[in-house]
Amino acid sequence: MSRKLEVCTFNKQDLKKAIQYNISRVELCRNKDEGGITPSKAHIEYAISTQVPIHPIIRPRGGDFIYNNEEIKIMIDSISFCKEVGCKGIVFGILDKKNNIDIIKCRDLIREANGMSLTFHMAFDQTRDPFESMEKIIDLGFDRILTAGQTNSAIEGIDLINKLALNGKNRISIMPGSKLRASNIKMFLDNKLISEYHSSCYINNKFSEIELKRLIKKIFN
Repeated sequence: MSRKLEVCTFNKQDLKKAIQYNISRVELCRNKDEGGITPSKAHIEYAISTQVPIHPIIRPRGGDFIYNNEEIKIMIDSISFCKEVGCKGIVFGILDKKNNIDIIKCRDLIREANGMSLTFHMAFDQTRDPFESMEKIIDLGFDRILTAGQTNSAIEGIDLINKLALNGKNRISIMPGSKLRASNIKMFLDNKLISEYHSSCYINNKFSEIELKRLIKKIFN
């Protein structure tokens, strides 16, 4: 499998910097302090104009990943807009009150996405049983899971990430993220079952082009 680097950006300035380099796609967000929420329509439209594959996060607020019916409607409307303007994929995750995958509500969003690439984001890391949750996510038709292995960073969670990649082999992509840097990515590059990597390239709370170039060199050279 060919390797892919997804870069997460939180504003127009960081997006402009990221797309100058050989990246595979952008996870488009805003409000880093809240862990990323749905970007504005204007931000999405600008991102689409860059010709880089754009996968906006569909998350109407910070906090937990348990959404009421009104929030689900907002998320569906966001997906409809993303599809209309030409986004290649979307990123979302919905849990129930027991921190299990909310299959019914996920299906409602997937129905609206209608063929777009699907990433289940780090809501996964709050699930009670990661292997059972992965099976549900596979059954729903997601293409990948973004995960830190249910820890604070991908490196801390590497054992679980490797186990998930083995169990999900040829069925779903397990994409490590959270504090993934050029200094530690080799640990994942050694696993041939992992081919997608996620990073915001933030150093000292700022987007670092130097870090991005280092990551690209490690992944693609």
